[in-house]
Amino acid sequence: MNDRPRATVREIDGQLVLDDPDAVAMVRANSRYNGKYNCIYTLEINADRVEHFKRRLTECGLTPTEAVIILLNVDDQNGGQIAEVLMPGHNWQEIRDRGEVPFARGLAGREGIHEALNTFDQEAGKKLQNMTEVAVVVVDHGVAEVFPA
Repeated sequence: MNDRPRATVREIDGQLVLDDPDAVAMVRANSRYNGKYNCIYTLEINADRVEHFKRRLTECGLTPTEAVIILLNVDDQNGGQIAEVLMPGHNWQEIRDRGEVPFARGLAGREGIHEALNTFDQEAGKKLQNMTEVAVVVVDHGVAEVFPA
């Protein structure tokens, strides 16, 4: 292992700038972790909707291999893209105008959601792939997380 520091200091336009790739990696990892952690809060505040959609899954005769429950923050880049595919043209601005964060909540095809997750969060995609029970997919804070319902 190389014990030589990787951080460097350089001057740009009279300002000293620290380039530290290890610190950058740590911040990125922490941001990702915090985003995943924040998905737990999103799940908790939507617990009543999760229960509703668990009942709907059964009422519609869908199995956990066919459908998932989704909680998508529409203002999140990834959540917004998925929501647009699932609910094209929906007016989310009405929700924003009430001072609320718009979430797309409902049932969606498991295969399509799995494909979407693999485009931006392979960790969540793998977790969904390995889950056999009803899954809740949360997309918020730039990441996705998958929970058992």
